[in-house]
Amino acid sequence: MKQGVQRIIAYYAAYFVLGATIASLGPSLIYLGANTATQTELWGLLFLTRSAGYLSGSLVGGRLFQRWNGSAILGSVLLISAVGLALLPAIAAFSLLLTVMFVIGACKGSLDVGCNLQLVWTVEQRSAPYLNGMFLLAAVGGVFSPLLFSLLGGAWAYRALALIKIPLAFIFWYLPAPAPIQKEAVRLRTSLRPFWFGVFCLIVLIYVGGEVSFSGWLYAYAFSLNLATERSAGMLTSFYWMGILLGRAAAIPLTRRVELRHLVLFCLGGILLSLGVIGLNPLSVAWLWAGALGVGLCLAPLFPTTFAFLERQTNISGSMAGFLWASGSFGGMLYPWIIGQQMAQRGSYSLMLILAVSFGAALALFWWVSGRLQRGLTTSSS
Repeated sequence: MKQGVQRIIAYYAAYFVLGATIASLGPSLIYLGANTATQTELWGLLFLTRSAGYLSGSLVGGRLFQRWNGSAILGSVLLISAVGLALLPAIAAFSLLLTVMFVIGACKGSLDVGCNLQLVWTVEQRSAPYLNGMFLLAAVGGVFSPLLFSLLGGAWAYRALALIKIPLAFIFWYLPAPAPIQKEAVRLRTSLRPFWFGVFCLIVLIYVGGEVSFSGWLYAYAFSLNLATERSAGMLTSFYWMGILLGRAAAIPLTRRVELRHLVLFCLGGILLSLGVIGLNPLSVAWLWAGALGVGLCLAPLFPTTFAFLERQTNISGSMAGFLWASGSFGGMLYPWIIGQQMAQRGSYSLMLILAVSFGAALALFWWVSGRLQRGLTTSSS
């Protein structure tokens, strides 16, 4: 088997466990809260701390993967995060739980940036379908994780996730890493001006903040409004992740046939429609399930397709990729905390309202900045 194929398979496997780990917090919020005897208002700090770690791991990882052996880094962060997951069920102090969540988040941030960067370095300009394929495996992990927690319960589910990561860590330690894109190839592309790159970072912040908030708070939203029991709320979260899975599967052929900019705009519009379906029918179980599926379908291709669009149009260095993922991490830290506060103070309906306003802003921003980028109005010569 060629080394390039081996790398792609390994990155896809790593993204499966990444998706499973990301999706694990929502279904385990009540379990972790009971273990540490904390009130509901403080649960948002778990998202905040995990995303702070994610942000740190993204920023540091972007530089490390540009300079050091990427496979060894991926193997190390997988092993560290496995240890952290195995420890979670035994933690009774909320402060220690937050510390371990930060470490797990940092590992996930490095893993996320590293897999994406090294996949692009492996396949180069053909990255769009491969990126969506990798994100598809994260969605499979997202579907798998809530089901695992429903079947095994919090303690054994976390231990099972840890066991999955250990052999994958050893595989990466023996897998040759791809070389970064050579400077000669980079010079043939244009560089995105800082202001416009900042706009893309803001868009990514909304993408990830919205995705983490919807998947993380959907369980509590349905349960608090008596739209689901604890068990069916977990199934609803899996149903949302099933939408993510189907959306990313559809994106693999779509990114070969549809202009990437048009696909992103269509998906943003679909998210707004799906959130509207839920918000206009707030007491309907059927509309909640339909809206959750629609949000998942349309959220699925956003990040990988936007990253592929940028990678085709301009030069994305390891440091820039780190900033993009750090922006997403900041969104994943900020949004769930704000939404948690608003849900506690103004009711669960705040979730859908905040997300609708945010994705409406993302639609306007992406339409504006992507059009200027395609016309060459946001770049300068390298």
